[in-house]
This record gives sequence, C-alpha cells and structure tokens, in this order.
Amino acid sequence: MKKNLPLLLPVLPYLIMTSFIFFILPTLEPNSRYFSFFMLLIIPAYCFVSAFIYGLKNGNVWFYPIFMGIIFLPPMFLIIEMNSLIYGCIYGAIALLGMYLGSLLKKKKGR
Repeated sequence: MKKNLPLLLPVLPYLIMTSFIFFILPTLEPNSRYFSFFMLLIIPAYCFVSAFIYGLKNGNVWFYPIFMGIIFLPPMFLIIEMNSLIYGCIYGAIALLGMYLGSLLKKKKGR
C-alpha cells in the first residue's frame, strides 16, 4: 500500500472534483434539456480536460480512467436508468484518451 500511496495522492483532487460534478447530475430533472446537455457535453468535456491535465502532470496511470468510470456508478443508480451504464464506460474511455494525450505531450516536452 505504501508504494502505491505516491500514485494515489495526486489523483485525489481530480477524483473529488469528478465526484462533485457527477453528483450534480441526479439533482437535474432527467427529462429536461439541461440533463442531456450535461450528460453529452459537460461531463465528457470535463473528463477529457481533467484527464489531459492529469496525464500532463503525472503521466500514464492505469487506474485513473477506471476510477472515472466507477465514480459514475452511484449517480447512475440514483437516476434509475440502467441505460446510463454505457455513459460510465464512455467517460472512462474519454478519460483514457485525455490521459494518454497528456502523457504524450509530457514526454515530448521532456525531450
């Protein structure tokens, strides 16, 4: 556990902010236009930007995109739509892409 602690500490601010954004979702009316806007534009954009910044600072860390997808599970059950499960996978994939691009840029800057 102690050897993984340096990897986990930089993740915490990003995960706390992600949790905050994901937990705003159940407060919106599922049939409103804001709900769709939030699900299809705001959350994916946040996932990409935060993962890009994380990758830029910390490089590739395999568990970060997984955490992004897992954090979406509690709000999904609060919304009570199992169709929303695919969004968690999509958000994790977007976070993986952002982190990968950020780590590539970090490697290019380091040369």
